[in-house]
Amino acid sequence: MGIDLALSDVAKHFGATLALDGVNLALRTGSVHALIGENGAGKSTLMNVISGTITPDRGTIQVSGKPYRPDSPAVARLNGIAQIHQELSLFPHLSVTENILMGIEPSRHGLIDKQAARNRALKVLEGFAHPEIRPERRVADLPLAAWQVVEISRALAANARIILMDEPTSSLSRTSVEQLFRLIRRLSEQGIAIIYISHFLEEVREVASGFTVLRDGKSVASGELSSATARSSPADWWKPACVSST
Repeated sequence: MGIDLALSDVAKHFGATLALDGVNLALRTGSVHALIGENGAGKSTLMNVISGTITPDRGTIQVSGKPYRPDSPAVARLNGIAQIHQELSLFPHLSVTENILMGIEPSRHGLIDKQAARNRALKVLEGFAHPEIRPERRVADLPLAAWQVVEISRALAANARIILMDEPTSSLSRTSVEQLFRLIRRLSEQGIAIIYISHFLEEVREVASGFTVLRDGKSVASGELSSATARSSPADWWKPACVSST
């Protein structure tokens, strides 16, 4: 299994605040990698660096073995990276098709080809087993769990190979969480790599195989979840056993 994304010594300052201080992370093809840490540890800042929203002050990033230094989310998308924020960024008044293909609509003679757009949206949606998510439906008329599917479908329509998920279950019921986990496993089987941020350690164990712990902007441990033991103290997060520390 190859490495889709590799970060080495990534750092970021905001004025006098050191948000990231030498982060290392390796994301393997088709893996679900948990990013763990308390509030303020640097998790969201790191996701914003990878997605091109924030430019790092130092460090190197590689995508599929090639240097990667995005200066905008558009560059990240061109490199197959999509970020799904905790607050979903859909347009509720628009249709499922319009949301999925936003910015990449097929056209003919300078006009959007609505039939081609519908067919493309259907092709992306067909693997998700959610018949209620029809291309012509308004997103506002869908349940919240379906919004997650539409957001992920938008990433797949843009040919994302790496998906960044920041607290994706924060507003979901347990049933919807289980649906999301099934979807994540399906994406992993298709070779799509996922970085998954969560405060819920039970969730992390259920959906992820590897992990990286951030503390005070540093990656302090990483490894396979099968070799890590949960600690009772939230300040410790995980006690690595036979994992690499940085």
